[in-house]
Amino acid sequence: MKTKRPRRPATDTPAPEIVERVCRLNSFLVDAANWIEERARKTRAAYLAGGGVKDYQRSGDHWEDYELSAIVKCSLGSDDPAFDPDDEYANMIAVVESFMLKHEEPLAWSDCSGGWGEGLPGWHEKFSRLDAFQQTRFCHLFHEIYEHALGCDLDSLARIGEIEINLILTRQRGIHLDTAVPPGNRKAKYSRNVFSRTLSSHLRDMSRAGLTGRELCYASTLNEKMREARAWIKEQARRCEKEYGDIGGLDGQLTADNAYEDYEMMMRVCGCLGDDHPQYNEDDDNIVVSYDEALYKKNQRVFGRSRNPLHYERYGLYFPATRFSGDIKIYPCGLFWAIFQKADRDWLKMLSIGQLWIDFVFLQRRIIKIV
Repeated sequence: MKTKRPRRPATDTPAPEIVERVCRLNSFLVDAANWIEERARKTRAAYLAGGGVKDYQRSGDHWEDYELSAIVKCSLGSDDPAFDPDDEYANMIAVVESFMLKHEEPLAWSDCSGGWGEGLPGWHEKFSRLDAFQQTRFCHLFHEIYEHALGCDLDSLARIGEIEINLILTRQRGIHLDTAVPPGNRKAKYSRNVFSRTLSSHLRDMSRAGLTGRELCYASTLNEKMREARAWIKEQARRCEKEYGDIGGLDGQLTADNAYEDYEMMMRVCGCLGDDHPQYNEDDDNIVVSYDEALYKKNQRVFGRSRNPLHYERYGLYFPATRFSGDIKIYPCGLFWAIFQKADRDWLKMLSIGQLWIDFVFLQRRIIKIV
């Protein structure tokens, strides 16, 4: 168990090595803030130039939007006695974040214009009697970490040995299934416990029963919408990887200034109740089932293995053929099957989905060692 060092009073004169480390940290934070602001600007511009929507936009049964955020994590250096190489959370000292990067107003974390008596009242007073710091112009990111995240704890500040930046672009899409209706012959069976993870045995048996023609028709429609969602996810992955390379992003490499850059992708699909469902609550997210997965890089992502339909005979128990106005057979796409599994193969859950919410997350990571 780590022991906390006693907090140094603000009027104490810090040791020379503390002064030197804090000033050096500030210079690294200026560089980090400049990188965030410049990379956010380039990422936003590339997203919009590639056909992304500027703000929430709805067209028919579809809507799109996006978010751009930055998270800065400050951790112990590997030379700190309390450093644990197997637990990144134990090493964390401070975290600051901003969720407003999609707007054109500058973030201004790199701003160093606030002096000892101007612009940033409050935090500079903690240094007001420390002559060693009076010649240093501290950036606003330093201010965010020192005052807001650390409560003006100078000793903890001086222990920061690594800065990790996560710049996160989230592309969002919604698909409304306006034809969604709950299964007619099972409407009375709907209750809150149907949407719990633990299903009773009779509900499990019901979920494995053959579907009526009406239910199978809607399941087929849902499968087609999930094919559409899967195609959209793959297209976003392709676009993001290209745009990332175009703006100078690196794939697991050291930069010229000895920082490390990499990227990650993930997707999340939520099947939600439609607003025509009797259980729909306008004050709730109405999520029936949620599925998320990390995506592999360079076209090796998981849905690339699901190009062909799953073999019908193998899953005939769950996707039976029914004759009404011709035969309907469901050949589930990889995303449909993954969500069906996540929903415990429960048709009551699947047939209650009236809309899909899709998030495609592209994370740019930069790691800086304080040396």
